[in-house]
Amino acid sequence: MALDWTRAGRDWPNRNLSRFVRTAGARFHIQRGGTGPRLLLLHGAGASTHSWRDLLPLLTPDFEVLAPDLPGQGFSSGTPARYTLTGMSQDLGDLLDAEAFVPKLMVGHSAGAAIALQMAIAGLVRPRRVICLNGALTPFDGLAGALFPPLARALSLNPLVASIFARTARAPGAIQSLIDNTGSRIDPAGYGLYRRLVSNSGHVRATLDMMARWRLEPL
Repeated sequence: MALDWTRAGRDWPNRNLSRFVRTAGARFHIQRGGTGPRLLLLHGAGASTHSWRDLLPLLTPDFEVLAPDLPGQGFSSGTPARYTLTGMSQDLGDLLDAEAFVPKLMVGHSAGAAIALQMAIAGLVRPRRVICLNGALTPFDGLAGALFPPLARALSLNPLVASIFARTARAPGAIQSLIDNTGSRIDPAGYGLYRRLVSNSGHVRATLDMMARWRLEPL
């Protein structure tokens, strides 16, 4: 289940730009604002619009920006069977149609970069540029590549894993340790926002479902 906007979203960054849009496959939380060439921002797996919290106000004077939560993550809901690279790309294409939003530029972080490229390859968008920030565009090499997909599938099939992980994430320092181990360094507000996300079992389950269904080889 997606996060409760009335509680978890009460002080969400750039909340004044937020609203919800329903499509055939998902109910999206989006942030949209600004004037100028249209720019689509796509966050990475396990994140949300908060990834762009400091960047959005810098962009909106020069661009009209649309930033969604990916299906099932953050405050968006979706259809788990569609948490594939192709399915999420199609759902985001439906969102753009619903918003009559034709982006000239796309920026994707990590898995969001793969989605942006897949959307362009499939003809769902025709941007002038796709900008990838630390794009997750290739499968893991070696042993990790052999073990990770089956492990993600096994974790996603266990109904208790998401709840246990979410409960563990509420422990003091747990989220900071998890993020620091990735090599990322963010500010205290960022740790707090990730803690709010990962403490929700629905967000965790959608992220696990996405990782279990992710196939980068065709891309």
